[in-house]
Amino acid sequence: MTWNPDDSVKTITYKGQPLSTTLRNEIRSSAQVQACHDLTYEQGNIIRGLLKSIAKLPQTEKRKKINLADEIFKHFDKEFESFDPKKSERFWREIIYLVWGWEGYHEKVYKGTPYFLMAKTYLQLGDVPSAYICFFNALEEDRNNLLCVQENFKDRPAYLTTSLVNNSNNPLHKEVVVMLRGYLQGFIESYNKRMMSDFTILDLDQKFLQAESLEDFKRLFVANFHEIFHLDPLNRSQMIKNDYSKLKVSSTFFNIALIVDQILEYRFLKNVDESQRTMGKAIHQLAFHLKWTTKEDSPRLKDFLKKICPNLKEGTPDVTLHALLDGTATYNGRPLDFRMRAIFAVYYLRNYAAHHIVGCNILVDKYFDILEIVMDAFFTSVESLQIHQA
Repeated sequence: MTWNPDDSVKTITYKGQPLSTTLRNEIRSSAQVQACHDLTYEQGNIIRGLLKSIAKLPQTEKRKKINLADEIFKHFDKEFESFDPKKSERFWREIIYLVWGWEGYHEKVYKGTPYFLMAKTYLQLGDVPSAYICFFNALEEDRNNLLCVQENFKDRPAYLTTSLVNNSNNPLHKEVVVMLRGYLQGFIESYNKRMMSDFTILDLDQKFLQAESLEDFKRLFVANFHEIFHLDPLNRSQMIKNDYSKLKVSSTFFNIALIVDQILEYRFLKNVDESQRTMGKAIHQLAFHLKWTTKEDSPRLKDFLKKICPNLKEGTPDVTLHALLDGTATYNGRPLDFRMRAIFAVYYLRNYAAHHIVGCNILVDKYFDILEIVMDAFFTSVESLQIHQA
């Protein structure tokens, strides 16, 4: 290896040749004789030799260790670019398994780059859940390794992608971030028209997507929202008309409802013992905050809930959600406004889906209407956050 003054890698050679040349020759030669595309013995030896070069660096040169690992794995990515995604995924999986095995007898190396690149490969395969498992592994590798060398893990592509940061330096900016932010923007515009609000995607960034205190909620939201986006074409077609989809969308709505629950509890019940927090209590406080009721009119949660018709703790989605969607649901005898409909809908969905594995027709027949009302509840919960609190 040769190094630049800032400890970044200038060149890497293997047995007297540039690493890129060695990898290109080895991968091409193995592809000619090996149809199954497994990692060959010689390729494994190359990787072990490169890992040994990382281990030889003193522990005091942590920055060089990270930069060398980063550069080594980027060399493999350049050679995999011409592969079909299935072949690329298999190579990355075997490389990572080899690295894990090597670490068991030597030392830990920085793996943020291969985890991110494997996530990218899963997205190319259309496997969104697997991609996010890899993204979040990459994020944790970045966070655990980069802070000790005074680098900000938030500048790395795993954070930029999973936080939907509008930064063109991210290699997945156009492929993931731009598309998902555009999809979000559509829901925000619909929300603002219904609520007569001026909520923006920049508000979402500031209050939620880049809020450190809400990191876990954000991870769950972005992973689920990406899957909603990915399934959008199928869910707009007749393909959604099956019993499995009824269960699948129930699970999806439950996850978003759970995020709304946690945001509201964080906003309004932060000083309440965790064992005493409930979504109902949080919504009761939101109702005071939005002036749906007063402490004189509904001093207790049960006083508040009994004024909602239909009863949100009873009935099937085909009945209860229908009333919330068509505007016949009431609070204290009066029609609900759009925010009330949305919050009451996610409260119902969270409780129903947590206790029932039962598909209902309305979940697929009115899928996009329910998705919009669930997203309305999400935006309402985020709007309620105070900037200093997030």
